[in-house]
Amino acid sequence: MRRFGRCIALAIALTCGSVAGQTLQLPPLAESGSVPNDLSMFRTDAFDGPSTATRQNNFTEFPEFDGGLVVANESVALRIGGFIKADFISDLDPIDSTDTFDTTSIPIDAVDRQNVRFHARQSRLSFDTRWRVRDQVARAFVEADFFGNGINRSDAFRLRHAYGTIGRITVGQTWTTFTDPSAVPQTLDFEGAVSNVNRRQGLVRLRLPLWIDGASWAIALEDPRVVIEVPSGVVGEARRETPDLINQLRYARDWGEFQAAVVVREIGFQPAGREVDRGTAWGVNLTSSVLLGERGRFYSQITFGDGIGSYRGKPDVVATGPTDAEVLGSFGWMAGYKHVLGERWTSNVTFSHLELDDVAGQDPGNLAETTYNAINLINNPYDRVFWGVEYLYGERVNQDRRDADATRLQMSLGFYLP
Repeated sequence: MRRFGRCIALAIALTCGSVAGQTLQLPPLAESGSVPNDLSMFRTDAFDGPSTATRQNNFTEFPEFDGGLVVANESVALRIGGFIKADFISDLDPIDSTDTFDTTSIPIDAVDRQNVRFHARQSRLSFDTRWRVRDQVARAFVEADFFGNGINRSDAFRLRHAYGTIGRITVGQTWTTFTDPSAVPQTLDFEGAVSNVNRRQGLVRLRLPLWIDGASWAIALEDPRVVIEVPSGVVGEARRETPDLINQLRYARDWGEFQAAVVVREIGFQPAGREVDRGTAWGVNLTSSVLLGERGRFYSQITFGDGIGSYRGKPDVVATGPTDAEVLGSFGWMAGYKHVLGERWTSNVTFSHLELDDVAGQDPGNLAETTYNAINLINNPYDRVFWGVEYLYGERVNQDRRDADATRLQMSLGFYLP
């Protein structure tokens, strides 16, 4: 706690002694040399290259490294970033997830009710540190928000990213190799599309360029999360004995990005007093993000496989009887379009749908299908200030085909750190 307090005090002192857009200069760490006037020596295509996802009001991308709250000398630079985001939510129909629009939490046959919720949990703080290592740039990035589950409260500080990259190796916690951040929907709502893979987890990843300009291949070993719906007559625990193995092919140009990722994983379950039962699961995630003219961007995703439900907050294995269970298959798709309406206006529309296999014997109240649609309009009245409104519609269908839908209106107001 004392160290954390010192860090906060240092950040406040640096902030108070800076001017927006200026670089704060510390005494040089090296024996000789001058403090750089800009940060070009710390920027690389790997960290800061052009991306079709780069647009104003993108709440998933990392803050740009140029300008703002920067501490630098000739050998290292630290960029402090983040934003404050206040969400004002009004639910017009019953839904049990009040802070995010999680359509799987829509209750079936619920008595009509409405709900209002104000929070600022999506607010973020990040530290992007870079330094030269011979002829390349190393990076250490840490980011947190307030979507943790603290004791007696739900706005605990939560780690989002904590990773380091040097050369072709990335180690730590960040976006899983199975996802594509450039295809994440640009919604004000934190939850996002029902089929979108937006998981961050511990990993070690190697990325290699291919012979085609703009193409790369990545392979990663990642933290294996296993979610098993345990049958009522069985006592036991899920086991994670091997890491998830993920391969990814990516093609990125100034005008578009395409990605195909495949995950192969082992699912384990150990009944009390017995040996571990093991099974193999797999999944495929196909994504794209393409510029349409100078102001538009179309993005899409198709995800399918068996035993990958935990990559989107669903079970990998579902109970099919008092003592039986089966691996659960799924298929999901998402499509969206974001348009820059002018210097200070953007709009986004997203459609998505997820279907889970009809496995015989499972509880009729289990999820069978769910839909998530959103449309918003966001304005930037001043530099580093935004506000927007969003309409959300969702539907849940159970295995017994009973269904319910919900609508939400959300307004957000926020400030980007300079």
